[in-house]
Amino acid sequence: MDKVKAVWAKLTRRPVVKALLIWAVALIFLAFIVDKIVMPVFAGHLTSTEIVPNLEGMDRAAAEAALAEAGFKAEWLEEGRYSAQVPAGMVLVQMPKAGREAKVGRTVKLTPSLGLREVVIPDLRGTSQKQAAISLSRAGLVQGEIVKGAHASIPRGVVIRTIPGAGDKVRIGDTVKVVISAGATKGKILLPNFEGVPLDDVYAKLETLGFVVGKIKRIKDPEDRGYAPGTVLETFPKYGDYLPPDTKINFVIVD
Repeated sequence: MDKVKAVWAKLTRRPVVKALLIWAVALIFLAFIVDKIVMPVFAGHLTSTEIVPNLEGMDRAAAEAALAEAGFKAEWLEEGRYSAQVPAGMVLVQMPKAGREAKVGRTVKLTPSLGLREVVIPDLRGTSQKQAAISLSRAGLVQGEIVKGAHASIPRGVVIRTIPGAGDKVRIGDTVKVVISAGATKGKILLPNFEGVPLDDVYAKLETLGFVVGKIKRIKDPEDRGYAPGTVLETFPKYGDYLPPDTKINFVIVD
């Protein structure tokens, strides 16, 4: 051990060895400074952050300009999404979301709106009323008023057509009227809708059409629509039916 110490003491007295030792200490100190001070400052400068602006509802040019001003890049996704609120071509979704803090230079992904979704009205001719309702629902549409129409060849209760017609484009959620066959109606008369009409005003109309007033039932208006006493609430048979002349029409009126 004493010999090792003696050799070390002899070496350290040499100028070259002293210089190497000083350089080694200096390099270690420099590495420490770079690792603990210089690199964090340099990295922090490169990774500065900004708040992502709100781009939803902007067109392409405005969105890209807003991102460039904030120090971000834009990437438009090819697949858009349908929206009832945001017009087609405008920003619908952005990632990261507005208000988030992100590194400057980051790419913000933008999903464009495709606007309101349109669907083609299916061809329901020849289907039943129930099947028509199912088909419309599957297409994202709402079955509206059922209209009865005369038809010599399409059986009673079967769909003749829709309003708008098959093949027309409409928006998701739109209402479609369905025209149902009343069968062969030669010699029959369409019973109109008398709801909300005073019964006294109905008599002359019925006589003109060739119908006969049947039984009259008085009730309180269950929906409280503010109808005056004597106003028609409902008829039996139902309005929209094609009936032979002299058919008795029964009435429910407001008491």
